Amino acid sequence: MAMDDTPIDHDTAVAQIGELVDRRRHVAADERLGMALEQFPDSTDLLELAAWNAWLKDELDTALELAARVLQQAPSSYSARYVQAQVFHERDDYGAAEQTLLAMLEDYPESADLYASYAQVMLDSYMIEKAERLAAEALRINPQHEGALNVHTLCGFILKPDAEQKRRLSMLMREHPNQVGTTLRIVQMLIDRGQAREAKAIAAELALSHPEDPGIVNLASQLRVGGHWSMLPLWPMQEW
Repeated sequence: MAMDDTPIDHDTAVAQIGELVDRRRHVAADERLGMALEQFPDSTDLLELAAWNAWLKDELDTALELAARVLQQAPSSYSARYVQAQVFHERDDYGAAEQTLLAMLEDYPESADLYASYAQVMLDSYMIEKAERLAAEALRINPQHEGALNVHTLCGFILKPDAEQKRRLSMLMREHPNQVGTTLRIVQMLIDRGQAREAKAIAAELALSHPEDPGIVNLASQLRVGGHWSMLPLWPMQEW
């Protein structure tokens, strides 16, 4: 049903658009944001939602621009700073992501989400011990935090690859297939560090959970037969 030109209430628009963003209904959210911002162009609430929606759509330049607009009006905005940190992270600008998250943790020292995000940045930076400590702190605050549990599991296997850690890794691969990109980077890191056995175990779990992906299956096969690291296929890492 088409929208009419009836003036809308600001708080009602924010609530409705927030629900659309949470449900990943990006097109509908953009339509409502466009109409609402015509009436309330300087609304930080609406601009925060616009930045968040752009980030979720992988429109990273737009997300940064919108977050910057918010921060001009509200320098302490949690939402805008969080979007900035996530965009920096996705662009592999780990230093900028870390600095943003550290500044946020000064304001929100009991945020499990921020500790988990910081842990993920450190994991992707191959700072495994630090990532594990940060994930443990997130789990102290919220023992059920999914992101922190994932990072803690990966770090635990790398640092102490015993039977219990292998069981947890297997569960992670089954329940959270979206961790493929991070896990492949960990495989590469283990190969570079000479931890071939650990790399082989993680690649084998990935192959079990993604049997349809020829790149992952080929990588696991090469590691299983003991191929030299320089001969391993790189394209699974590049794809993810």
